[in-house]
Amino acid sequence: MRVLKVLFAIALVVAIVVGVIYWLRTRPREVPTPFLTQGRLQVYALDVGQGDSSLIITPEGKSVLIDAGPPQAGDEVVAALQKKNIKSLDLAVVTHPHADHIGGMRSVLESVEVKNFLDSGQIFASNEYERLLRAIKEKQIKFIEAKKGMKFDLDSGAKLEALNPQGDGQWITKVRSGGSVENANSVVLLLNYGSFSMLFTGDAEFETEALMMKSSAPLGARVLKAGHHGSRHATSGRFLETVSPEAAIISCGAGNRYGHPAQPTLDRLQKAGVKIYRTDLNGEIAIITDGTKFEIHTAKQPIQVALWRGRIESGAESVPRAVASGAHGIK
Repeated sequence: MRVLKVLFAIALVVAIVVGVIYWLRTRPREVPTPFLTQGRLQVYALDVGQGDSSLIITPEGKSVLIDAGPPQAGDEVVAALQKKNIKSLDLAVVTHPHADHIGGMRSVLESVEVKNFLDSGQIFASNEYERLLRAIKEKQIKFIEAKKGMKFDLDSGAKLEALNPQGDGQWITKVRSGGSVENANSVVLLLNYGSFSMLFTGDAEFETEALMMKSSAPLGARVLKAGHHGSRHATSGRFLETVSPEAAIISCGAGNRYGHPAQPTLDRLQKAGVKIYRTDLNGEIAIITDGTKFEIHTAKQPIQVALWRGRIESGAESVPRAVASGAHGIK
């Protein structure tokens, strides 16, 4: 009996040691990321947990914020702007009116000047969205409803083009069972700077991808912000063939209950030979380009095997339902 107790104790110690070694090897590590930004275009995928927020800074200092994460991320987004010395935004965008994309935006409006605001134009019944629209109106910010083909000239040749929604009341109304009309009508933006391009897809899924491919939208991009946090219902194989990205950014939260990113989506990206970066594992992600070459720097560096491992879904990919689709008519 004594021998068995000794063997058990030894086995327990060995298991603990192995577990500690595995944790030390696989945990995301903070790494220094010094990089040159002067005279270059900068794009940051901010780490906002289970949500989306991307910041574009042009070579001459113009700035665009696309989404602002969930409500609890508002202070973090503001802190990120302050750290990058952003005192005003030339353009703020909400891709669609769900809380994990608009929640932090009111904190942004209270903290920095916003010159223009781009919205999908959908009607959506939520207190958060209504408060955001009121804040935009009270601050007399120029309000723009996105429409396919709309272009924004930034500086140094950097341009943004809207690829979705289609505009003129042409909404996507047929979505998968359990899907979301708001996601399907997300604002999709293509950033071009020299030979560099990046596609921002909001929470667009297969339906939106199919429509954009059918309409021959200019989808080719060297970097893709993967749709809907890496959902299994976005980033189809055919869409990847059309976009042909070298790298993909997935914005999602550690331990999220939606199974983001999904293993099938990661498998499609891997099959297409796309290098991936994830905010849940890499933290804030910076893409820096001179218009020809681009570099990607991350706050944390996990092992590669962890990046390709999908999360397990523990709850449905449910989202609040909208009352209707259409223009909300803010003046």
